[in-house]
Amino acid sequence: MNVILAADIGGTTCKLGIFDEALSLLEKWEINTDISNEGQNILTNVHASFRSRIEKMGFKMEDCHGVGLGMPGPVNFTNGILNGCINLNIEGKSPVSSIFEEISGVKTIVDNDANVAALGEQFKGAGHGHSEVVMITLGTGVGGGVISDGRLIHGIGGSGGEVGHITVDFDERFHCNCGKKGCLETVASATGMVNLAVFHYEKDFKDTVLATEIKDETVTSKSIVEAAIAGDKLGEFVVEEAARYLAIAMSNISVITNPGYFIFGGGVSEAGNYLTDKIRKYYTPLTFPPAAGDMEIVMAELGNDAGMYGAARLVKQYLM
Repeated sequence: MNVILAADIGGTTCKLGIFDEALSLLEKWEINTDISNEGQNILTNVHASFRSRIEKMGFKMEDCHGVGLGMPGPVNFTNGILNGCINLNIEGKSPVSSIFEEISGVKTIVDNDANVAALGEQFKGAGHGHSEVVMITLGTGVGGGVISDGRLIHGIGGSGGEVGHITVDFDERFHCNCGKKGCLETVASATGMVNLAVFHYEKDFKDTVLATEIKDETVTSKSIVEAAIAGDKLGEFVVEEAARYLAIAMSNISVITNPGYFIFGGGVSEAGNYLTDKIRKYYTPLTFPPAAGDMEIVMAELGNDAGMYGAARLVKQYLM
């Protein structure tokens, strides 16, 4: 039996998995991510951990169909080059797939971590194998992956699926890390919800349970959602606004890919039905009716394993 190796490489830990040819998970574990020396030890450490584990299982690197890697930065899917990554302390372009192939002797495929998480959820999680799926991750930023006909959309430079940078706030109130203003990320991520809370507090909502946190600059998306659920007017207003912006972005995506599922992951998505009910309220009237009718909004199911499953799926789709 040949195996597939998959890694979801993050700024703190690397989540590693070994899969069989049917993409059943045989074993999983984590190692710390060593970002010292401009991240040059990361791939070497991942390879060493893979080799040690598969040898204990009675395999060799030669028994591997391929290696799939998810990286937390912009990846050019056609050539496996990572275009820098702050979280990994990597500046400039790094030919990740070529480097790992040279170290391991095994064919390697690389993609952005949000993309592989989307593919994992589509294949094994909340997407239930549906061929048309969009995943939106609501964390510090807004990440995403768009799957059409069972495959990820990358575009010519790897920016396909960067849903966090759809322009939705045409008042352009907040700066985005990409250098623009008005991105979905600035009004719907954890950071975006804080942006909205501070902005509206200073204008219209002085009477709020969030006042002290806002003044002390300790307010979080979690406390905003909790305040909203408890009936706080500022909290409710912020969640409504974030939901409306998400619905606008989703309606634009829907007339291009017409997904059967929108899958939400990330910390903000822990608001669950409280958030998705509000999104649906705005999404349905905004969206071209044939695209809105059969679409489901669901929560991610695989948690930290999504990236591993997606990276393994990449190997199955492109290297076998």
